Amino acid sequence: MSRGRKLKSKIYEIEIESLSHEGRGISHSDNKVIFTRGALPGEKVIASRTLSRAKFEEADVVEIIKSSPDRIEAKCAVYGVCGGCSFQHLSSENQIIAKQSWLQSAFIGQAKTEPKNWLEPMQVQSWGYRRKARLGVRYVAKKEKVLVGFRERKSSFITLMSRCEVLHPSLGDNLEIIAECIGKLSIREHIPQIEAAISESHTILILRHLQPLTESDEAILKECGETLSITWYTQSRGLDTIKPLIEAVTLTYSIPDHKIEMAFLPNDFTQVNFALNQKMINLAIELLELNDQDSVLDLFCGLGNFTLPISKYVEKIVGIEGDKGLVERAKANADANGINNASFYKADLSEDVSGSEWFRGQKYNKALIDPARTGAIEIVELLPKLNIERLVYVSCNPSTLARDTARLIELGFTLVSAGVMDMFPQTAHVESIALFTRKK
Repeated sequence: MSRGRKLKSKIYEIEIESLSHEGRGISHSDNKVIFTRGALPGEKVIASRTLSRAKFEEADVVEIIKSSPDRIEAKCAVYGVCGGCSFQHLSSENQIIAKQSWLQSAFIGQAKTEPKNWLEPMQVQSWGYRRKARLGVRYVAKKEKVLVGFRERKSSFITLMSRCEVLHPSLGDNLEIIAECIGKLSIREHIPQIEAAISESHTILILRHLQPLTESDEAILKECGETLSITWYTQSRGLDTIKPLIEAVTLTYSIPDHKIEMAFLPNDFTQVNFALNQKMINLAIELLELNDQDSVLDLFCGLGNFTLPISKYVEKIVGIEGDKGLVERAKANADANGINNASFYKADLSEDVSGSEWFRGQKYNKALIDPARTGAIEIVELLPKLNIERLVYVSCNPSTLARDTARLIELGFTLVSAGVMDMFPQTAHVESIALFTRKK
């Protein structure tokens, strides 16, 4: 099909065989794979085509003829329109089962192996968990109304939504009020987004504005902030222009089992699900089997989310991070928590780091890796040179975890255990953790 040709309408009546890694139903028709959004295995549905390619097509459910016993009623009123969630028609218990299945198929398909032991799937709360988010803002002149929310599925339009069930309630319950507040601003047509950062004590909203705020605009935002107990920050251009509208507040989250409190800036990367993060840290520490003789390397360490709790149980730990600001905050967090056996270095772990001060001539017996979606293949190659015997790999992408697992096995590591963690309930996002060991 040429780029400019309009897709012809096509309706399928199909039976769903399984779930794809994106949470879409898989079926076959006319020698093509059909990926159907909103369908579950065992269902018979009528679907409308939305995309056509040589070997596959995509479709949306129009009608369910035969329903799966696993199907539930979506909690959100705009589910199916909003692009923020993709899994509300499946219970949280069955979502995590599907995610473990996807991780298992990634290991088998790419690494040709499975863990010796599957860890119990980890879940906490399924709703109101999300503390970091970027929401679109748009003024609709015809309706004289500002919309605030996630974008519609496969669209640049903002979903018309009054609340969000997955966002932390301090934000999710107040979308309509926030939209009304922005609608009163003189520059309402020049605000493309707000970014949320919610700590244990504060809710910060960063207002991206393309025109200067007037004194009246600032007064409107202040009043809204007082009403909702939120703190407005503003951003006129790049990240370096983020500043508090009135005065800065200190954002923190705690890791109580290890007596750690982490401070962070509004635009810093933090895990969106604080409760799940605490359980994940505990599991990582358990899998590493730490003792006071250990020398540990924490790669992609960020603010020190794993580094500082681990430091409580080892001789020394070294954290490596590519973002200079995060390295500075990690050092500050170590000082604030009275930790003196943790050190931090800035390094691009997608490059050869074998000549670095923290690498050259150093020995570590244990390591933790928590990379971005692209994985950690470059640093994986160097682990045997450091004498790493025990490795915990935290992943947000089963595909790159499986790819790196294949290489780790070639390098003499054994995949001992693995499991999934529901960091993003109601979505197809898969967070996982794996333990590898290697004999000297």
